[in-house]
Amino acid sequence: MDAKQQGARGRAPGTRISRVPGRQGVKGALSPLPAPRSLLVSPSYQPLVTVLFSVAAGIVLDRYSPATEQTTWFAVWWCLAVCSLAVWWWAWRRRRDTLAAWPLLAAAAFAAASWHDARWHLFERHELARYADYEPAPACIFAVAREMPERVPAPEPSPLRAIPGSERSRLTIDVVSIRDGKTSRPAAGRCQLAVEGHLLGVRPGDRLRVFGQLAAPSPPLNPGEFDFAAHGRADRQLTRVRSSAPECVSVIHRSSGRGPANFLEAVRVAGKRIVRSYVGPDRAGLANAVLLGAREALRAEETLPYLLTGTIHVLVVSGLNVAILAAGLFFLIQLGVVSRRAGLALIMLVVVAYAIVAESQPPVVRAAVFAVLVCIAAWNGRPIAPFNTLAATGLVVLAINPGDLFRPGPQLSFLAVATLIWIGNRGGLIPSGPSDWVERMFAADQPWYVHSLVRWGRNVGWLGGPPDRLEQMIAAARPRYVRSLIWCGGTVRWLVYASLVVALTTLPLVLHRFHVGSPIAVLISPVVWVVVFVAMWSGFVLLSIGWLIPPVAVGCGAVCNLSLAGLDGLVQWADSVPAGHFWAAGPAWWWVLGFYLGLMLVMVRGRTLAPRRWHVAVLCAWIVVGIVPSLARTWSRDALECSFVAVGHGACVVLEAPTGETVVYDAGALGAPEYATQTIASYLWHRGIRRIDGLVISHADVDHYNAVPGLLERFRVGAVYVSPMMFDVVGETGGGPEVLRNAIRTAGVPIREIWSGDRLRVGSDLTVHVLHPPRLGVVGTDNANSITLAVEFQGRRFLLPGDLESPGLEDVMAELPYDCDVLLAPHHGSRRSDPPGFAAWSTPEWVVISGGGSDEVGPVVQTYEDSGAYVMRTSERGVVRFSMGPGGLKMASWRPPR
Repeated sequence: MDAKQQGARGRAPGTRISRVPGRQGVKGALSPLPAPRSLLVSPSYQPLVTVLFSVAAGIVLDRYSPATEQTTWFAVWWCLAVCSLAVWWWAWRRRRDTLAAWPLLAAAAFAAASWHDARWHLFERHELARYADYEPAPACIFAVAREMPERVPAPEPSPLRAIPGSERSRLTIDVVSIRDGKTSRPAAGRCQLAVEGHLLGVRPGDRLRVFGQLAAPSPPLNPGEFDFAAHGRADRQLTRVRSSAPECVSVIHRSSGRGPANFLEAVRVAGKRIVRSYVGPDRAGLANAVLLGAREALRAEETLPYLLTGTIHVLVVSGLNVAILAAGLFFLIQLGVVSRRAGLALIMLVVVAYAIVAESQPPVVRAAVFAVLVCIAAWNGRPIAPFNTLAATGLVVLAINPGDLFRPGPQLSFLAVATLIWIGNRGGLIPSGPSDWVERMFAADQPWYVHSLVRWGRNVGWLGGPPDRLEQMIAAARPRYVRSLIWCGGTVRWLVYASLVVALTTLPLVLHRFHVGSPIAVLISPVVWVVVFVAMWSGFVLLSIGWLIPPVAVGCGAVCNLSLAGLDGLVQWADSVPAGHFWAAGPAWWWVLGFYLGLMLVMVRGRTLAPRRWHVAVLCAWIVVGIVPSLARTWSRDALECSFVAVGHGACVVLEAPTGETVVYDAGALGAPEYATQTIASYLWHRGIRRIDGLVISHADVDHYNAVPGLLERFRVGAVYVSPMMFDVVGETGGGPEVLRNAIRTAGVPIREIWSGDRLRVGSDLTVHVLHPPRLGVVGTDNANSITLAVEFQGRRFLLPGDLESPGLEDVMAELPYDCDVLLAPHHGSRRSDPPGFAAWSTPEWVVISGGGSDEVGPVVQTYEDSGAYVMRTSERGVVRFSMGPGGLKMASWRPPR
């Protein structure tokens, strides 16, 4: 044995021979081993991030590639993927690694494009959508239930709702066949079934016979409107069926009751029953939403405050839920209740099981996969590349459903987590290499939360050796209440800081998708975290062991109920805070894309890209770039824009003057006021409109004004114009006109009465004449007293008569004929509006029917066409927009003619 071997044998464990800096003359000095490798590594090498962007690019490429039902790109993408792999193999065999990376990424992109094409374009030959149209039609279908029915509560009664809502049951079914007369035709596809009333006795696997109205979800009728058709298509649901009563759905064959689907449904139903029993019926809906993601028991009125205060994520089982669950289990490991590896196995098992029970929504899958990968790395003592791990979760989510790439929920979830990783990296949580972990973590210039995280990690035993004894002694010398206050203060500061950075990072996407910003969310975030943590863990214990130990169930139910009451009260208070939230038009999609591409570049390169002042300068310049187009649209406008918004059976006309003023004539629909408000507001935001200078309400029918209270909350309104008879029709207390008047007064907007002979000046060239009603009105219904406006601009004329009917119709036509270019058909194209006589009196070139989806409109359309007019129905063409300027009268519609 030589001297070197003897020295190695005699060496103390945990030491090594190395040169100590500053002692070049001493060879073979002993120094301790470096700390174990950190759980976090440098983001410089994280290849899955590049793969994720390649996959996302392939999905986007397929989504916006031109395709028809006869030809798709599926085979093309697969051929390109195979060719790319062949090029990669050639380059790899010749050890040209840099060159080989590009075809490998291209292969990933083309494979993702083919997978998206298969889910987006390829359906079975007997897909049920081939029998469906946009207009509902009676049908009898046979299907298999995929789940138990969910109860959807009836909306709150409101005088602004023309058709009262009722309780519904909702479930997803797999179609087997459709009946054509006395014979059945094969059919296939997934379908959404809605039943008026409470549907009982249906389990997963049951074979059903359904009588109802079959329809295909209509694509958006207005720009900026949510695309329900694309949302359903991403889940491969191309049709929907609505049944008028539970008796329309019958079970013709019972399932065996066995199988994974039935087991999961039984678990969910049992969980909801336990929550309702011990939490109480008042908070059961909120508890089920927080614990199980079952939001169907919450009304839209209950969820709106959570949206406005930026806390809507607590009502959706998301990464927050999984993080709270995993954090609690990590705490059990820290207490030494279970061993490290047993605890990691328990965390993986519980997280995966919870994700499955919570219906595997994309944010839950993201958080569950992330937690599992972290646990696997900790089990093997391997380092974690945070962005690489996040990219791996993204690949899993897109492999399950590539359509999730375009949904705001997954987008916001991944963006928030990436932001948290980024600020952790900037704070020193991610070292440049494993060898300097301890030195960097205990550097004096590190933030307070870094030291806290390191101390916690070392106590657990995951970040190396024991904690500093001197630091322990100093901390132990402090009184307990001082230590508690220091810990609470640091936690609150960290939560506020993290919430602020996440809120600023996600703000462009939130404004683009939802048009609302919530500054109050940053201030209430620490309390929300604490309350939700208590509510979730008391609920988890209730669902886990409460059914075995009733006293535990009673205690946990009371704690969960109390914490949820605190959460609800906090959200309601935050919603009432002035300037706690604001509505805005939001940036354009290209601006949002450019912003996040730049943000990604800053995250990856950081200070090496450019000095920090240049980051701020580029951000300010990009903000200016986003603002200029909307301003330039007003500055350069030389024409009058008149848009007839598609709101179903209702009316809304938007006049945009060349000088920038905006006048809205009517704002309502026959359906829910929330739908009418969102539809009209989305169109106004799409046009870059932030202020309504004048809002004219033609008469007191609810389908002409039920969106006004919502618009008053979202826009600045100069004045509301009504007829002298508008509020004279108020009958019982709390009627629609009274609710409308109270909303206008609460908003502080003046109400001005107008009648025939009045004239409104909008800008310098636009004149609006009031033709009807007279000061004292006419004898008849409120329709007969509809405000009729004549809009004149550069010799062109628009005529807006509302729901004008007899005897008001005769009063208007008693005047000299009014030759107009564009006419809004009175009363949505009703035959009671005397189409032949009114067409002869007004001689329009264009006629727009707001609504017009029923068959009764057909003869009216024919009448106007016989008079020489072009007829446009918003139910078919979507929003119809006319532009009057130096080039003459131009018409454009959102949808092409069918």
